[in-house]
Amino acid sequence: MTDVAEPKTLAIVGAGPGLGSAVARRFAKAGWSIALVALRQEVVDAGLAELEPFGVTTFGITADVTDHPAMERAFGAIAHALGVADVVLYNASIYQAEAALALSHEALELALDVHVVGALNTAQCAVAAMREAGHGVLVFTVNSLARSPEAMSAALSIGKGAQLNLALSLDRELEGTGVRIGIVTVCGPIKAGTAFDPDRLADVYWELVTQHPDHFERDRLVLAPDS
Repeated sequence: MTDVAEPKTLAIVGAGPGLGSAVARRFAKAGWSIALVALRQEVVDAGLAELEPFGVTTFGITADVTDHPAMERAFGAIAHALGVADVVLYNASIYQAEAALALSHEALELALDVHVVGALNTAQCAVAAMREAGHGVLVFTVNSLARSPEAMSAALSIGKGAQLNLALSLDRELEGTGVRIGIVTVCGPIKAGTAFDPDRLADVYWELVTQHPDHFERDRLVLAPDS
């Protein structure tokens, strides 16, 4: 436990099974209210149903992360239902198995829309409310491709690399405002029962956002145990 009052509302943008679900459960276990934002209603419904046993306040809404007005409406609805989210996790992602020279403009645009435009829309909506509240943490999930691209994962490498630079730009812009940026870099495929088990990763997010504000460390690098 930290020696400061912990924030109590988490919003996950790009909610879904796997990592998003594990993070939601970890924070719900600690009594936090949880908001879920996803593209499809069935994903939202499944996520909310999974949180029912924890007895916490929840809210779910559908929105396309690439649609700025839709994201503004989503964050407005979250604030109305739960209050301003103290922590926002941007977890939307898409994988396309193509090399750079085979990458179509449409595929590249999709990667940039999900990983960068959606992240920026989320940041603009979240930070506006957090600044008014005087505090907040905005967390981005990237992977090792953001730092070491792979030939057959060009779109994801480009998208996550750009998202990382967006996060770093926001970190510099928000210095001294009380709003903090967190970056979790997952250096392997997320899979239950491995070093990158979603429940293990969820603890990383918990430790990141519950740091004392005076000693906040932005980056978490999740490696395999033998790395």
